[in-house]
Amino acid sequence: TRSGVDVATALGSLARQCKRPALAAVLAEVHDSVMSGSPLSNALRDHPEVFEATFVATVAAGEASGKMSEVLQQLSVVQRGEIRSRRTLRALMTYPVLLFSVSSSVLVALVVFVLPQFSQIFEEYELVLPFVTEALLALSSELRVRWWLWLPLVGSIVAGILVWRKTDGGRRTLDALWLQVPVISGVYRSQLIGRVCRMFGMMLESGVPLLEVLRLTKGAMQNVHYHELVEEMEDAVLNGRILASILQNAEVVPESAREMLMTAENTGNLGEVTYLLGAYYEEDTEARMRQVVGLLEPMITLGMGVLVAIVVLAVMLPVFDLSTIASR
Repeated sequence: TRSGVDVATALGSLARQCKRPALAAVLAEVHDSVMSGSPLSNALRDHPEVFEATFVATVAAGEASGKMSEVLQQLSVVQRGEIRSRRTLRALMTYPVLLFSVSSSVLVALVVFVLPQFSQIFEEYELVLPFVTEALLALSSELRVRWWLWLPLVGSIVAGILVWRKTDGGRRTLDALWLQVPVISGVYRSQLIGRVCRMFGMMLESGVPLLEVLRLTKGAMQNVHYHELVEEMEDAVLNGRILASILQNAEVVPESAREMLMTAENTGNLGEVTYLLGAYYEEDTEARMRQVVGLLEPMITLGMGVLVAIVVLAVMLPVFDLSTIASR
């Protein structure tokens, strides 16, 4: 569109170039709707599974203001930022998850398969086993003999937690927990406030009315406490109050962000400031994630090393006793 191509032609070209069949089909339908005279925002609104409400509202504001190219550019920046954040998180978590999986597998193999082989030797010589060895042998025997009980039990617990997570009480409890856990809460808060500010700034700069911005942002918030915060801000605007009346007591928002948002509202520069805050907190989230992963790797290594050492000691202590008997 910036180079002068009309929207319908651009959509047709994108549909033909798209490598994913499902998305290509959606773009073709959007193209057909635009060719039949429907505004682009209405055509996008017919596919909520692909284009979320904030995306559609921003496009509609771009149509109304005649700044479609600029609005699409802002949308592309936001999309790239979210994709980059997801890729960064996956890249950072790959090694810790792999390390934990391999270490856990080794630990289970030692307890379930290796340790029982030594137990036969220990019984043959009637050794008095250390407490650690007896405890691990009992655990190993329980897991091998009654696996039919423990596997369904663990599966039921996991399923129960997942079901509880979807209830109102479960969502509220877990959302509050993520906001309070040391180290992780900093990353989570930074990510959420960055997303809120980025959405605010993008829509306000595109010309979406403040009340509509609050409504759309509220619908996009998955954390209950941030959802309620935006809802309170929406009620404040409806009742003729300023956003600062809610922000000044909002503990889920960092103090520096609160001060900047209240100052921006007083100066009438809320759109630009929120957009800049969103960009800042996206970078801050990535930096915090790297710090957390940097802590996780040595913690997992140390924790798994201690557990493996306990298993090895459980095997080697009786072996030392056997060597003593043999020397005598």
